[in-house]
Amino acid sequence: MLLKKIVVIVFLFSVITGISQEKEVMNASMTSSSTYMREVGPLVGKTLVPEKPRKGNINPRRIDANKVVPGKGLPFGKDPLLTQQKNSVIVRANKAPSLTFEANASASAPTDPTGAIGPNHYVSAKNSAFAIHDRAGVELVASSSLENIFPGESLGDPIVFYDSFADRFVITQFSDTPNGFLVAVGKGPDPVNDGWYTYRFDTGSFPDYTKFSIWSDGYYITANKDQGSQATSEVVYVIDRTRMLQGKEDVKMVGFPLPGARIGGFYSPAGFNAIGNTLPPEGDARIVYFQDDGWEGVSEDALKLWTINVDWFNLEASTITESEEFTVGSGAINSFDNTFDGGSFGNIPQPGTEGQDIDVLQGAVMYASNYRRFCDYNAVVLNFAVDIDDRTDTAGGDLDNIAGIRWYELRQAADGQPWTVYQEGTYTSPDGKSAWCASMAMDVFGNIGMGYTTMGTTDNGATADSFGSIRYTGRLATDPLGTMTFAEQTIATGSAINITQRNRYGDYAQLTVDPADDRTFWHIAEYFEDTGDNARNIVGVFKIGDDPTNDVGITKVDQPIDAILTNAEIITVTLKNFGATAQSDIPVSYSINGGAAVIEMFAGPLNAGETASFSFATAADLTADREYTITAETNLTGDTFPENDCAMQSVKNLFSSDTGVIDLVSPQVGDQLTSEEEITITIFNFGGTEQSNIPVSYTINGGTPVNEVFTGTLAPRESVSYTFTTTADLQTFGEYSFQIGTALAGDQDDSNDAVTRTIIYEFCRPTANCSRFRDGIISFELANVSNTPIGCSSSGYVDFTSDFEINLSKSVSEYTVTVQSGFANDSGAERFSLWIDFNDNSIFEETELLLDNRIISVSDTDQDFTLSLPPDAALGSHLLRIRGGDTNTNSGAPLNDPCGSMEFGTTHDYTVVISEEVIAPVPDTELLVISQPENQFVITKIEANAPAELRIYIFNILGGVVASNLLKKDGRNTFTYELDMSFARSGVYFARLGDNKSDAQGFFVR
Repeated sequence: MLLKKIVVIVFLFSVITGISQEKEVMNASMTSSSTYMREVGPLVGKTLVPEKPRKGNINPRRIDANKVVPGKGLPFGKDPLLTQQKNSVIVRANKAPSLTFEANASASAPTDPTGAIGPNHYVSAKNSAFAIHDRAGVELVASSSLENIFPGESLGDPIVFYDSFADRFVITQFSDTPNGFLVAVGKGPDPVNDGWYTYRFDTGSFPDYTKFSIWSDGYYITANKDQGSQATSEVVYVIDRTRMLQGKEDVKMVGFPLPGARIGGFYSPAGFNAIGNTLPPEGDARIVYFQDDGWEGVSEDALKLWTINVDWFNLEASTITESEEFTVGSGAINSFDNTFDGGSFGNIPQPGTEGQDIDVLQGAVMYASNYRRFCDYNAVVLNFAVDIDDRTDTAGGDLDNIAGIRWYELRQAADGQPWTVYQEGTYTSPDGKSAWCASMAMDVFGNIGMGYTTMGTTDNGATADSFGSIRYTGRLATDPLGTMTFAEQTIATGSAINITQRNRYGDYAQLTVDPADDRTFWHIAEYFEDTGDNARNIVGVFKIGDDPTNDVGITKVDQPIDAILTNAEIITVTLKNFGATAQSDIPVSYSINGGAAVIEMFAGPLNAGETASFSFATAADLTADREYTITAETNLTGDTFPENDCAMQSVKNLFSSDTGVIDLVSPQVGDQLTSEEEITITIFNFGGTEQSNIPVSYTINGGTPVNEVFTGTLAPRESVSYTFTTTADLQTFGEYSFQIGTALAGDQDDSNDAVTRTIIYEFCRPTANCSRFRDGIISFELANVSNTPIGCSSSGYVDFTSDFEINLSKSVSEYTVTVQSGFANDSGAERFSLWIDFNDNSIFEETELLLDNRIISVSDTDQDFTLSLPPDAALGSHLLRIRGGDTNTNSGAPLNDPCGSMEFGTTHDYTVVISEEVIAPVPDTELLVISQPENQFVITKIEANAPAELRIYIFNILGGVVASNLLKKDGRNTFTYELDMSFARSGVYFARLGDNKSDAQGFFVR
């Protein structure tokens, strides 16, 4: 029989409770596909594009901290878990790194260091470049532009990871033309010689600070996106991992908001990232984020989890659910403070007087939240920065801003069970130095390794000035909970400050586990030297703990796989000797769906570190059910760590004949529909034998079915697109309900034969490409509205009707329209047109075309045009549309066709209000602080010539920042900030907008 593993769970120091509440479930809020797949050949032998200095702002949209309530939130003193760490009874001597090497250097920071170890290569990247080394740190591909993998694109913020379950490297970066991200998946395990499949995915608004994670049913992506509407806008995405690994052209993506999220500004949640040898079952993927009780609308410090279940055959049915929420700060026993300097992004002082405070990366769960499966539980580790110093100023002002690392291990007793907090701790560097920008993971024995950055100054008690340096610590699985027990060890010691990018630092650090032994940690991070390129990316390699003497386990169930299963299936597994001693006569067993175990013997020998394939002589009958769970394990006598002995695999018993339909490819929501619209569907062969001559059909709004036949051949577990020869008349605005399906003779499962999709056809939102040459309108000014700069959306269309209200008066004979395009010349290649929908019928008629074919002759320069309202212009609120584009490629589409899709250009809609009154310009005002009951304040300022965004600072009388947020000017040139001072100490405070210190206004809190 299978040996039962016994786990004793010790409750840690305080009760960590889950919040009982009504949990919201939301379906996927968007579905889409990759806009392209491009094959890139091997890097070996190519003349590579050299790396280039990164131009423009770095992460320009990472601007808005969470809204802080001054004086609110626990703890008020030191972090309550510091004593637990400092009183640890075990302090183990750490081992020096077995290897260090420089992966990259840069003249600018942050470098966004990222990297991962594979069986034979270490692949790293920085903001706009990548490099490849062998396992000894020898350079195989010198630091080169990301354009070599993503032709023509090197915007950066890359993430590199190694998918150990597929033996592939993955490299990503983001894109803002259009907004989205790029993903390159290795064609094989060799990143130098095998080539890449590269994909683009569009996300609408900009996906800043993306993090990628591996799960069984997809690659999961989180982003700092759509601040203020995270509960309703997509901020989590899943892309189809299986099809990407196969190099398929059409890869689906599904997007989700975070229902119930209480986040007001910059944030960075994370998906659980599977490492090790065994993937989790499909579904039940988790997203994690924390909530700080110092933020507006948050009552207690908490960790919050969401559960995602993706249905790739019915994407609209995919769901995200509010899952566990742990109040980890109840009663200040283990509360944390993630807010530095009232939310400002410059908060850790660098040594000396010349250095500016640098960014602690508040609001971010650090990369990656690594998940590992053990026999009797699943575990994930995660961390984020916390302010650990004394906070004696109850108004929220910090004295020294010393950072520590709050870290957690969560556990799940079995697949599908709730997660709980197993242990937590706060770690800081010795001698009063800050520790932050950490990355952590668990090895195959449950030991934890953590790499991080340290920095200290003479002001905070360090023995000497300490520049930013890279170090590591760790703990054994058997050590007292909540403590890092290994003495701090150094990977690299810095010798300079960050002088290149104001207050920015690192953005990423990344620790990965070596797949060769599943226990060696490879950590990459940024530090600074006083010679050459100032910012350096260093890789350090280390282990935590010694090799066990006796430890054997099963890493994978290799056979059978999904197929038409038989009554004599051979079970094949991979064994590994994790220990230091060769082993023979190893008991091995398997069970099916938790039934009786089949026990056999692997004779061996199996040397230390080796793997071996083992096929059981006793076959399994897998014909009765449609799905089986196979569990296999070793039972070596005296095994040191039995938690890594087992592996599990789900296997489907396929029908012989089973086809179905999984998607309506076209039309889609947002398409411009016609009277002869082609209907395209995706057919899938769910069964185990190939199929031909498959009947297909569609109906619209319950009408007459259209029946045709797909005459090709479809292999098992493959899909194909089919376009009907019979078109549909869809030119009328309205809702169209499609039922699409297959009707294979002898189909053995009719549950997947038909699906329903609904398309709503509304007024036109035409598409265009504005990414490559910056065609279209990038700046627009009219009357009281100034919208500049305008970014490029993924579709070329942006709806500004809720953001801007243009006030026009019929008493004014002429208005000036000021526009810019990013691509223009004297020949009139770039032109624009403007309409106002005076009769409000959502159709732009010829009589409503007010500016037609106007030439934009100079790129990136304001050009003025005259606009006059017709005498009979209807009063009230209407829709204004402006289109710009390249007439050389668009055949006149942007000029007098308000709805035609363009190859290159943009379409923007605004709200315009027409009146008969003379509208006087609103004068600028001084900064006003308006007092309201219960210490609530509204701060406003009108300034037409101010930048579109300014940061507001709230100071106490000592000059300490107690709150800081970025404000955006509205369409009336007004900045507005609602300030809650109900938790602040009574006294005088000051508000300042921007850097003009003379503009500060005082106010009194009672």
